[in-house]
Parts: sequence; C-alpha cells; structure tokens
Amino acid sequence: MDAMKKASKCKGMLILGGIIGLAALLSFAFGLRLVPALVIKDSKGETVVRLPLFDGQFVHHFIHSVHKTPVDEYFEVHGKTLELKKVKYDTYGVGMPSDGGEAFTIENGRFVVTMHRSFLAIPVRVSIVPDHGIVIGDTLFPFTRWVAPESAITLSAGRMLIFQYGRISSK
Repeated sequence: MDAMKKASKCKGMLILGGIIGLAALLSFAFGLRLVPALVIKDSKGETVVRLPLFDGQFVHHFIHSVHKTPVDEYFEVHGKTLELKKVKYDTYGVGMPSDGGEAFTIENGRFVVTMHRSFLAIPVRVSIVPDHGIVIGDTLFPFTRWVAPESAITLSAGRMLIFQYGRISSK
C-alpha cells in the first residue's frame, strides 16, 4: 500500500511540475510579465483602474488649493507599499513641506523636499481644479477620467500581468 501512495504522490508532483513548466513556457512565448501597478479604488473599495508602472514609479500631480501652483509628489511602488520619495512645488508657504525630509533644495526654480515615507494606501479627494491626477512617464491621467470631481478615492500598490508584446506595452 505504501508503494501505491508513493507512486500516486510522485505522479501528482510530476503533473504539478509539468503544469508549472508549461505556464512558464507560455508566459515566455506570449511575453507575459508581472509588473508593479497603481490601484485606484472608489469610496466603496471597488477597483476603478489598475495602471501598469513599468519602472515602478508615478507622480501624484495637483494644483495647491491656496497657492494655485502645481505640486508633484514622486512615488515608487515597493511590493504593497507606496514610498513617497520627493515633493516638488513652485511656491513656498502655507501647507508646503520645508523640513521633515532628508534634503531641501531648489531645482530648475522649484522647491524640492527629498524624503522616504511609506504608505499602504493614500486617501485622496479628487479636486474640482483640472489636471489633478497621476503622471506615468510623460502622460497625465486625470482622476476625472474615472470618477467625478470631489469623489473620494484611494491609491494603493499592486501588481498586474501584462502582455509585453501585446496591446499594453512599455513602449
């Protein structure tokens, strides 16, 4: 009886190994790739959109409510964590960081605060001011593309499977 159990277990392991090998081969053949993603959820916790981040980075772009000038928060995705790396802004004053970071500099006429702050999720209220959204590469994706102004959304990190050679590509 033990020999039958061992043979059955061995057969099961071979089948599992074959399935894993076939999945790896198909992934390679079809250019499947697992990449970091920015997940945007609505106030009910439903996923509104997943945006692939081929380099693991994005920028939260908005217009400051008091100064009426652009603010850019630079994030990197690390597993399930969003890490704020730096903030760039044009006007120094109320509501803008000036300390608490690792460095405070001026680059191309903009104030830059370098920091390392980690978040599992970031709650955001979508502004009625245009151009509040996410920049990936050189493309701005306004939040109003998916939800109405003044909606509550949450940004979080995830992963997504993409076709590297298909319709979704890094190029």
